[in-house]
Amino acid sequence: MKGYIVFNGNIQFEADFIDKFRNLILSSHHSDPIVKDSKKVLLITAAWQKREFQESHVKQALYNIGLQPKFKDGFDQNIQNLSVYHDFNIFKKEEDKLHAFYHSKQKLIQKVKEFYREKNSGLISIFQKQIKNLKKTFRQLTLHQILSYNPKKNNENFTDYNQFQLLYHYACLDIQNTMTQIKENDSLMTNVCKEIDDYFFINSNISKNETYIALRERLKERILSSNTIFIFGGHVAVLYNRLNFFKLKDTFAEALNRGTNFYTVSAGSLSLCENIIVFDDNSKEWETNSNMFDFEYFDLGFSLVKKVQIFPHCKDYINMKDPETISYTSHRFDKNLCVGMDQNSFLLLETYEENGKEYEKFTSIGKEEGLYLFNKDGSIHTTKYGEELVLPGTKIYEKMN
Repeated sequence: MKGYIVFNGNIQFEADFIDKFRNLILSSHHSDPIVKDSKKVLLITAAWQKREFQESHVKQALYNIGLQPKFKDGFDQNIQNLSVYHDFNIFKKEEDKLHAFYHSKQKLIQKVKEFYREKNSGLISIFQKQIKNLKKTFRQLTLHQILSYNPKKNNENFTDYNQFQLLYHYACLDIQNTMTQIKENDSLMTNVCKEIDDYFFINSNISKNETYIALRERLKERILSSNTIFIFGGHVAVLYNRLNFFKLKDTFAEALNRGTNFYTVSAGSLSLCENIIVFDDNSKEWETNSNMFDFEYFDLGFSLVKKVQIFPHCKDYINMKDPETISYTSHRFDKNLCVGMDQNSFLLLETYEENGKEYEKFTSIGKEEGLYLFNKDGSIHTTKYGEELVLPGTKIYEKMN
């Protein structure tokens, strides 16, 4: 049986997360009887950067719910920190030439992303101007109506169009084309970054470096020996870069398949999605009259969860009251259901078998606050406690279709 994943938006106190799910943390359906018996917890706090080991309050919260410590050489082996930020610094110190090569690769990726942001900003500016221009003629028009317009279907009666219908037809076609370019620019950036990353790993020969091998194997062992893994929030780029440096994506997937349960907050939640979105007070990618800050597309995530794209801190960085913002977000990331999450929002992902078929189950489990499901028409559906998300690959989806 695969492990569960419990996603949270941006809970204020980590100890509250532990207290809310004490029963699940103290349970296990892991395939390894040793791991199942140990109830071992792994903390990933790399997003805290230099404060990585300031996790004593988290450990105390775990002791308070009944998790038993197992000390060896003065360190608790049953509540352990992945220490990936620390281990990266060890590599940096011991392999300075290889690290210099890695650092130059990261600088190149940053430069690629600068080009991406410039083009992305230009495309979105054009997109918004196009919409504004069309609305001068069609004042009640919504973004969803523009993006859902079917030019091929309506082209059948092309000769019967008047001048206003022709304007609407060509303008919608042009705006849709701009949205396509925005998405293609996202894909181009991630593809180029991956090629640069692959270039480094091939040409550096790092996979044969003894220091790297030893550190990576130690990290993998910590992950695979854990019944529960917490990935906390903080600096999402640092978290992703450190985990990606040691190529831990497949190890996470293996742990999940063995029955390890994951609990993620903010940046931790994003790292497991297909796409990583960053929130920055300087990001004004999709400005609205509210002067609220916005998100920026960062990179591909580890894809342990698909079908949903999580937006933590949604009330802080996304104008939830503006239908055009919600519509734009839903259409841009239309491969998945966009799910806004705040401090008390929790999403449970389970995988199970029934009659020889594997199903996923996505459930809103925040008793104090639901999930915010973004609809393409610009509306938001707020879920109730226990409500399942109707998504392909789920049993509820089969019943409703």
